[in-house]
Amino acid sequence: MPKPLAVVPYDFIKGRYDFDKLLRCLIRLDYSGMRGLTKTTEGTHDNWVRIFKKSPYSSRYLVNSRLDILGYWHFVSLKEPYFKKAKKGMLLDSQIKPSSIYPLNKKGFYTIYIVETLLVPKYKDTNAIVMLDYSFFDAIYDFAKEGVYFTEVLVDAFTADGRKWCVNLGMKLVAKNTLHRDMYYMDFEDFVLKNAPKRTNLIKAYFRHFKHDNLKTAKLGH
Repeated sequence: MPKPLAVVPYDFIKGRYDFDKLLRCLIRLDYSGMRGLTKTTEGTHDNWVRIFKKSPYSSRYLVNSRLDILGYWHFVSLKEPYFKKAKKGMLLDSQIKPSSIYPLNKKGFYTIYIVETLLVPKYKDTNAIVMLDYSFFDAIYDFAKEGVYFTEVLVDAFTADGRKWCVNLGMKLVAKNTLHRDMYYMDFEDFVLKNAPKRTNLIKAYFRHFKHDNLKTAKLGH
């Protein structure tokens, strides 16, 4: 019988994984799941520990009943100069520092840079990817309830699966990374409307703060 799976925030697993152990696990998953990954593109363990400590709630983890991490997604909110550089394909993940990001602990409007979405291969043909995708919009709604809203989303697609995922989400190729990784971009309102049209709670939360035509005319629940 398949073991039960869940997607959880860091608080749920911090008893087993301090930040040091968490990043050792995630980096190991990255190298095992992405052929061609190097230290230049991945960055260092110590730097990512400091980044996760600064923004601990912008990630979710697919776990089994033993709390083994089987997949995860992680984003950061880059400060404007770094987001612009990333959008031009001129920023490597190894160049992201704690000083480059916002901690997302204050009300306001921010951008999203999705650093990673990864799933252990044996779970790629299960509903685990749906669980991870759904948890992303759960997290976005949780941020909205705290007054944290997002305006743009950017992805550095490293693999063919990553590029396909971005295209399926409706994102547009805007640049080639310096190491031939593809940068995909989308206005966040459009991203929500296309990929979470039935999340009426989330759309209504954004409707209160964004008065653009696409949200004004959106048919909630369709």
